Amino acid sequence: MRTRRSHAARLVRAATAPRAVSPRPAAAELKPATLLSLQAFDAAVRLGSFKAAAAALRLTPSAISHRIGNLERALGKGLFTRSHRAIEVTAAGKTLAIATGRAFAELSRSATPAEGKDSRRRLRLSVLPFFASDWLIPRIGRFMAAHRDIELVIETSSRHADLDVEAFDAGIRVGDGGWPDLAATPLMELRAVPVATAALRRKAKLRKPEDLADVPLIHVTTFPLAWPIWLEGAGIAGLEARQVVWVDSFGAAMQLAEQNAGVALGLEPLFTARERAGSNLKRLFEQSQPTGGYWLVHRRGDNNHPALRVFKRWLIGETAKDR
Repeated sequence: MRTRRSHAARLVRAATAPRAVSPRPAAAELKPATLLSLQAFDAAVRLGSFKAAAAALRLTPSAISHRIGNLERALGKGLFTRSHRAIEVTAAGKTLAIATGRAFAELSRSATPAEGKDSRRRLRLSVLPFFASDWLIPRIGRFMAAHRDIELVIETSSRHADLDVEAFDAGIRVGDGGWPDLAATPLMELRAVPVATAALRRKAKLRKPEDLADVPLIHVTTFPLAWPIWLEGAGIAGLEARQVVWVDSFGAAMQLAEQNAGVALGLEPLFTARERAGSNLKRLFEQSQPTGGYWLVHRRGDNNHPALRVFKRWLIGETAKDR
């Protein structure tokens, strides 16, 4: 009898005891429509317009607007302020964009097919245009010939790619290496020197640095302090040129200078290669000033990325030849 009662008591305790509940995965919390809305939102933020997001996702602009509207209603927050021709991300939108950017970038990287022994290893690079055109592209054929198992994807942009939210494995940046969240490898130090055509030099009678006040100076938006630093180093800080023009890359600055539009700053050692190739641009003065350097940057967790390791070793070896 006592045994039956003990067994019954155990059954009662088992029936009333709290049961472990399996945790609900985060993916199950989001409906397919919400995921599509987040995708549309992130594309619109990164590309700056509903139209560009629609083209990237192969949808219509109205479909993008509809999905983002649904997301705003679900969150109870406005993510964009809309005008007739532009959109602007709200404070709530910027906060959400940090999360979606990182999430989609990580998914994009992780969803890349696994590398089998017979597969190509893909390396996605964001490279500044001038470094790409004047240094990397002329040499990249040698890398490809030596590493046929690596597939390169090179995108040039005048801005620094955000490796947290964009699906790049590495980037070439200009600066002083002060990116604490990234692994940064120095490639080459840069020095700026004024350059112009011989025709402009004769016409404007450019014999000393002070004469630069009489000609247009060509500035580069990604190096806003390059001219002020050079002028200060030449002892003429605060010199005001007759005219100023801004372009978004040193490549564009070189093109303008070649057309006698003004004086640009050439970057050594890259400008040396242009001189050897027969450019009609010449150094005006001997003074050159440090203006940062090129760096290879990548996420710290990607140190063991196979293709990145190979490319970094090659890049360090090639840039060492220019020192």
